[in-house]
Amino acid sequence: MKNFLQKFRKFVGFPFTFLLIMILFLGVALGTSGSTATTGKAFELQYTTDSNWSWVIFKLSAPKTKDKDGKETDMNVRLHDVYLNVGTIYSENQSATIDLQCGYSSTKAEDFWKISQMKHAVLYSTSKEEAKEEESSSTSYNYVYDASYRWIAPFDVTELDAGSTYRDISRCWKLVIPKLNGKNQNVNVLVNEIVFIGEVYDERDKGTGEYVVLPVEIDSRTYVPAETKEEGYARAAALIDAQKKPSLSESTFHRYGKEEVKMLSTLSELRMGNSYVAGDYYHGDTTYNSLGLNLTYLGTLIFGTSPFGVRFFNMLASFGILVIGFFLVRNLFKSDKAGLTFAIIYALCGASMSLAHLASPIMIGIFFLLSSLFACHRYFVNGMKKLSASETLPLFFAGICGALAILVNGAFAIPVAGVAAMFVVGAIKQRKKDRAVLDEAIEYAEEERAAGVPAVSEDGQESVGNKKVRNALRKYRYDTAAAISVFVCSLLLGAFVLSVLFALPVSFAVNKIYAGSASASNLFTIAFRLFAAGFASDGISGFNYLYPIFTGTGDRYAVTLGMMNFAATLLGLVGIAFAIYRIVTLAKNKAEIKEYASVIIPLAGLVLSLVTGAFAGGAVAFILLANLFAFFLVSGGGELFIKEGAKQAKAVFIIKIVSLVLLIACFALTAVFTFSIPLPASFMTKIF
Repeated sequence: MKNFLQKFRKFVGFPFTFLLIMILFLGVALGTSGSTATTGKAFELQYTTDSNWSWVIFKLSAPKTKDKDGKETDMNVRLHDVYLNVGTIYSENQSATIDLQCGYSSTKAEDFWKISQMKHAVLYSTSKEEAKEEESSSTSYNYVYDASYRWIAPFDVTELDAGSTYRDISRCWKLVIPKLNGKNQNVNVLVNEIVFIGEVYDERDKGTGEYVVLPVEIDSRTYVPAETKEEGYARAAALIDAQKKPSLSESTFHRYGKEEVKMLSTLSELRMGNSYVAGDYYHGDTTYNSLGLNLTYLGTLIFGTSPFGVRFFNMLASFGILVIGFFLVRNLFKSDKAGLTFAIIYALCGASMSLAHLASPIMIGIFFLLSSLFACHRYFVNGMKKLSASETLPLFFAGICGALAILVNGAFAIPVAGVAAMFVVGAIKQRKKDRAVLDEAIEYAEEERAAGVPAVSEDGQESVGNKKVRNALRKYRYDTAAAISVFVCSLLLGAFVLSVLFALPVSFAVNKIYAGSASASNLFTIAFRLFAAGFASDGISGFNYLYPIFTGTGDRYAVTLGMMNFAATLLGLVGIAFAIYRIVTLAKNKAEIKEYASVIIPLAGLVLSLVTGAFAGGAVAFILLANLFAFFLVSGGGELFIKEGAKQAKAVFIIKIVSLVLLIACFALTAVFTFSIPLPASFMTKIF
């Protein structure tokens, strides 16, 4: 077994233990990131002035079953629930009233009536205190808070009498934005899906407690203004294109947090394309750049508009941080154990999982930044041995990854500038090294000439000294210049060109959300607007150490927090203390400048992350990044102490065991808030 592990380590380049951590982390992250149940396409239900209403009428039917003789027959079912998944509410105060009305198959669409037991459903995208006061004094409205992008049952169908004919599936139902007190609401609502649930009854017409999704189709009496009947009918079919029984679980496995709703609003406008409605107030995320939006949208194209789909690439980036972080720490401190220590701290810190379960592309930008830092650090340490594709490719990779980080959030330009500064220092080192080689070659050539050796012999053979000078001069002139050209061009030109390319798919959504206009802005204007959005002033002042991702409601609900557990935070502080101690020690010992690099690089990254988070949009991303650099320091600190002597090695080993136990204990204690596990409301209210 030992021989196998040694061969494996030599082949793949990292310890077998790290492979196990990778597999476990990826499995848990994938398995807990959210449901794959999708809501399909969306339909904008509009209130227009050219008619009293625009409406969609649904015709229900009974599911099929087989009798004792194997013949297909209709199930005996009654309507039990109507679930609605509302998207964006196109009003400035993000509220709208919506009705579900009842009629017969023969009833004219205009003559559908509102059932007395069913209140007007008032939908809010966020909770509002003034609405709560209004609710307490009103009996004709049913208020639903946090209505956007979640499954709700706003129409009180369950209040209808079980024997009522209203529950007969021969009825038709009309979804409509009504007039209130004879006045137009002038509010349009994006509806993702509507699902009718029926209860199965036995032969004695008693409910069995078994619930099924009722087959539904769009009735021809549906009216969508400003379109042909066929076009409106086809577009309204988006309301029933993903008929699945919804889950009302108050957990992020099935639901989205408030910040995620902003991203989902943007994704909805990406899906709606150039459909612009005058008077609509468009909402969306105004923090992240084009690449973050495109990758999140790509996740929905692959996996559908579901929690898993919108979080997929963010979760994958969290896994990528684990991998790239291992190799970066290993290279910084020249130790597999240091890299493994980082991997363990990162996997158990809590935030690596909880922040991966966000639709906002927080982790994606961090992944690209660390990838750029990793590739650039390779050049900083080793320089360029020769001018070749294999030597310049990492610099191209470093520049492109830095550009991609900026294209996730414009504020990443600041830490990317720190990476560029490290590249400049590496280029200066390389230049000095090449100059020293050139000087040695010149000195050797001068000694040859002093000895009477010609630069070129009579038979055309070049002297050794002359060859050395020629090769050293070529390397001195071109290698550093080539490195600078590749890195700078890939970073600056990459950021410029890719920003325009990635702005193209999101251009319509950006125009609607940022400009409130249907006009197509210049792509350069859109790209700049997306870049500048990363510098919005919602930074550290609004950051909460227990970053609230989601808080549910009801008898059982989950509270999901993006947080570093106590043990990980303490280790980060130890890492900072180690960095200060290390710098002081090196200064006392008058160490060479290169000895400082392994500590200065993570410490500089930590400082730049905090500075950026002080004013950047999406500050939580930069707080997490600062913690990662602190983890780098504490991971390498232990290994440096071990190298100093046996006494320190034993002490560090004991500290590592204690730290691991604390990490595991804190991770277990906070797991309920990391993985959004619903608990009784009585228990939650005692904690929060």
